[in-house]
Amino acid sequence: MNQPEHDDAEIDEGRDALVNNVIQLQSQLRGLIARVDSAKNEHHSLLTENQMLQKYINNSLTSTAVFGATGGAVNPAMAQSKSGPEPPR
Repeated sequence: MNQPEHDDAEIDEGRDALVNNVIQLQSQLRGLIARVDSAKNEHHSLLTENQMLQKYINNSLTSTAVFGATGGAVNPAMAQSKSGPEPPR
């Protein structure tokens, strides 16, 4: 009759080990989810900042082109790409 008690103890130990393993994995998963959420928030913030900077740059280029304040310093390749390709001669 000692054998079933021994088997029950082994089963309980195995179950406890599995429960502890599951708890540890859940904790690791929570940490990974937090890192993913943080990366998403940082990505959104950087994307918004880049869009704002792009608008600022475009507005600056537009205003300097309108007022002729560049004094010929505009990159001809950029000016050409904005106006389209030059027609063949």
